Amino acid sequence: MSRMEFTVKERTGERTLALEYESVFAIGYAGRDMEKTREHIRELERELGVPAPKKIPTIFQCGNYVLTQETELAFVGEKTCGEVEYVIVLDHGTMYIGLGSDHTDRDLEASSVPKAKQICAKPIGRVLWVYEEIRDHWDGIRLRSWQTVDGKERLYQDGSLADILPPEVILKELQERVGEMDSCVIYSGTVPLLNGFCFGSHFRCEMEDCVLGRKLETEYRVEVISEEER
Repeated sequence: MSRMEFTVKERTGERTLALEYESVFAIGYAGRDMEKTREHIRELERELGVPAPKKIPTIFQCGNYVLTQETELAFVGEKTCGEVEYVIVLDHGTMYIGLGSDHTDRDLEASSVPKAKQICAKPIGRVLWVYEEIRDHWDGIRLRSWQTVDGKERLYQDGSLADILPPEVILKELQERVGEMDSCVIYSGTVPLLNGFCFGSHFRCEMEDCVLGRKLETEYRVEVISEEER
C-alpha cells in the first residue's frame, strides 16, 4: 500500500484527499475509434518497431513507486516522452479524475512494452475532480499537451475525452482481467499525436472543462541522464 495526497476541487469547494492506493495501471490502445487505434498501432510499429498487442485495450501493471508529483525528472536516453491522459483514481467506491502523463521509454518499447511502461516515472497532477460532477458532459472535456524542443514549445496533442474509452469500460476490463480493486490509480490511454513522436526537455498538459469553467494542469522538466559510467 502506498500513499499520496491530492486536492479535490468540487463545485462547493475543495478538500484534501490522503489516498492509500494498492496498485497503478497503464491502459494502452484505449481509443474509442477502433480504426484510429489500429492506425496508432501501425504508427508505433512503423516508427518505433513496437510489436502489435495481442488484445486491445491492453492493461499494464506498474510498480507503485512510478507514480510521482515531482516536476524535475531524469531518464536514461534521449528517446523518452510523455502522453497526456486522464487518470482514474479509485478510493473505496468513489471515483476521481485527475491529469497525468504516461511517460515512456520509446527505445525500450520496441523490445518490451511492459518494461517500457515500468521504467519511467509517471507524473500525476495534484488536483482531482469528482467524476460524478463531470459525467454528464464527459465527452466535451478537452485534452492537450505541449513539448518544448530546442527551446521552442509546440502543440503535441489536441483531443477530447471522446477519443478515449470512458471510465466504465476501462474499469470493466480491469475487473474482468485483474479483479476488484478498492483503491488504485489507472492511466487511461491517450489522444492522437498531431505530428508523430518528438522528444523534448519540457512537457506540459491540460484538461479543460468548458462547462464548469475549470482546468487541470501539470508540467515537468526532463533531464537526459548519460548511459556512460563515470
